[in-house]
Amino acid sequence: MGAGVSDRLDALDAPVPAAWSVTDDRAAVEQRVRRYLNALGVHDPREIEGLTPQVLERVEFRATLGQLGEPLEVAIEETHRLLDRWLVTELGLEAEPDQISSARAAVLGGHLPGWTRRWAGLSEVSLAESMRRVHFQAVPERAPLTMDPNPIQLCCHRLVPRLLARIGRGLGIRRRRA
Repeated sequence: MGAGVSDRLDALDAPVPAAWSVTDDRAAVEQRVRRYLNALGVHDPREIEGLTPQVLERVEFRATLGQLGEPLEVAIEETHRLLDRWLVTELGLEAEPDQISSARAAVLGGHLPGWTRRWAGLSEVSLAESMRRVHFQAVPERAPLTMDPNPIQLCCHRLVPRLLARIGRGLGIRRRRA
């Protein structure tokens, strides 16, 4: 998968114990996930019911590793990871972060009607070709610049001659310049 999309465990922050087992926390996280899915454009209750357990399962997995942190923030992170994984699977990508960004912009920008149904697993119709047709430039064209060499002048490079010259001036000895 592309950089930024991969779900490596080593990218998770240091373990922070969380009170995930508390029912109130679980309910608050579930509510946050539902509201966030709604903000992403997932409005059908069946789609929300299909995606919410997947996100909660990923949050629970991080909790079992002791790497949960703030559960409400992790819920949003995991929702994005779930979306990115789906995009990678849908498009059959390997390491193409620009295409993933473009596909994310296409679906979240409302350019592909019915994408939420496919994301939730309620549709068998592939959206890969539609996503590829709606191409957004994620970043400006790559334009590497040439860099002129910059000479490095070390602070102590001429220290000894300067020090000797000062001592000589202090003693009244003038140095001849060649």
